[in-house]
Amino acid sequence: MHKIKLKQVVIFLLTILPLTWWACEQPAPPEEVLLFEDEFNGDHLDLSKWTHETGTGSQYGLWGWGNGELQYYRGENTSVSNGSLKITAKNQSFGGKNYTSSRIKTDDKFTFRYGKIQARIKTIDGQGFWPAFWMLPSGGDWPCDGEIDIMEQWGTNATTQQTTGAAHLGKCPGNSVFKNFEKNSSNGSYADQFHIYEVQWKYDYIAWYVDDVKVFEVTPNSYPNQVWPFNSNQWYLILNLAISGDNEPNVNTVFPSTMEIDWIRVYK
Repeated sequence: MHKIKLKQVVIFLLTILPLTWWACEQPAPPEEVLLFEDEFNGDHLDLSKWTHETGTGSQYGLWGWGNGELQYYRGENTSVSNGSLKITAKNQSFGGKNYTSSRIKTDDKFTFRYGKIQARIKTIDGQGFWPAFWMLPSGGDWPCDGEIDIMEQWGTNATTQQTTGAAHLGKCPGNSVFKNFEKNSSNGSYADQFHIYEVQWKYDYIAWYVDDVKVFEVTPNSYPNQVWPFNSNQWYLILNLAISGDNEPNVNTVFPSTMEIDWIRVYK
C-alpha cells in the first residue's frame, strides 16, 4: 500500500513540475512604452514637439509640395483649444495662392523607428480637402527612403466615406511604388466623428488599423524586386490639411473648414 502511494506521488510530481517550470520560466509579454504624446490640452501648439512647415514647397524645389497642392501653408492656420489641435483651411489669397492651411512636423524634435503610432482625428467633408497623418525619414530622399501614410482622405462633392493608407518606396530618382488600402465607412462620413488611425510598425512589417480593427499589412514580399527602406533611418510625424489640385474645391466646398486632432501617441 505504501508503494502504491509513493508511485502516485511520483506521478503527480512529474505531472505538475513541467507546468510549474513553464509558468516560472516563460517571459512576460513586452510592455508598451510611451515614446511621444501630445494631448493638445493647452492654448497653443507645443513648439518643443512640433515645427510649422510654411510656404508652397518651392523652397525645396517642389511645385505644390510635390503634389500640385493649391494652398500656402501658414502657422496662423493652426490653433489649440478645448483639448484638440485644429488645422483650418481658408479661402484666402496669400503668397500667390488662393487658399491657406497648415502643416506641422516633429522632425528635429522627435524621431524614431518602429512602434505603434496612433492619432484620434476628426476629418473633413468637402471637395478638394486632403487631410493626412503620415511619416517621412529625417534627411531622407524620396521615394527610395520611403514614406508611410497612416491616414489620407480625399473630400468629394458628397461625404468622406473612404479612408486610405499606403507605404511608398522606389528608386531615386524615380516614381514611387506603393501598396495601399481603401476602407469604406459603414456608418456615414469619417468626418462625422473622431476615429483612431493607427500603424503598427516592426522589422519587415507594417500594419494599419482603423478604430482598433486591422485593415491592411505589407512586408518586403509585397514589393518584389524593390529595396525595403522601412528598417532604416529615423522617422518623424506629419499632420497637414492640403487643398488638392486634382480635385479642386467647387461651389459646394465650405470655407473655412477644420480638421481636428484630439491626441497623438507613439509607443515602443
